[in-house]
Amino acid sequence: MTDLPLTIKEHPRARNVLVKLVPGRGLEVVVPKGFDRGRVPEVLARKQGWILRTRARMEREGILLAPSLDLPESLEFLALGVTRTVNLVHRAGKIVLRENAGNLLLAGDMDQREEAIAALRKYVAAQARQHLPPLLAATAQRLGLDYAGTRIRTQKTRWGSCSARGTISLNAKLLFLPPQLVEQLFVHELCHRRHLNHSPAFWNLVASFQPDYARLEDELKNGSRHVPAWIL
Repeated sequence: MTDLPLTIKEHPRARNVLVKLVPGRGLEVVVPKGFDRGRVPEVLARKQGWILRTRARMEREGILLAPSLDLPESLEFLALGVTRTVNLVHRAGKIVLRENAGNLLLAGDMDQREEAIAALRKYVAAQARQHLPPLLAATAQRLGLDYAGTRIRTQKTRWGSCSARGTISLNAKLLFLPPQLVEQLFVHELCHRRHLNHSPAFWNLVASFQPDYARLEDELKNGSRHVPAWIL
């Protein structure tokens, strides 16, 4: 437990202390405003059993808890069935990322790991904005369900959401998930256009489009195993 990075965050609306294990970030403790941070070790000691059990489960599932700033050799976008090779060029100067013939050239001072990863994250977000909305539109047309618009975000844990106004938000990291899981996420959010809840009627609608939804929903919960640690 002690070898994991620890982050303490104060949240003005928090009423209790919340302990989380966040992929790629380690231990995260959310505390109410004014909480004595000196009491955090006491809280972690009480939660030690849960932390050890949860960490063991996540590691069995291949979920990396410790952050990794290792630069990737490729980006495997399972959702699109494409892989982008990342060619690293070590040279003086700021980090520059360019795409050429389907591959990426990442050049600059590679000691600036954070800047290099920021450039890669920006590229992933741009690819998501280009490719995910058309895929969602195709699914909506096939199901006969409409929606108001699409937003692309890079959230930590949530794959998607549907607002009361009909805007569907999609996580850019969906690009790293297998197509069947992305499709299930699309079906899930589009069905919220009929039922903005998780009532039996909602799940019956989901099942009418995807009978195997329960298995796919379970796989989605562990979808972060497909996402590289550097972008988590």
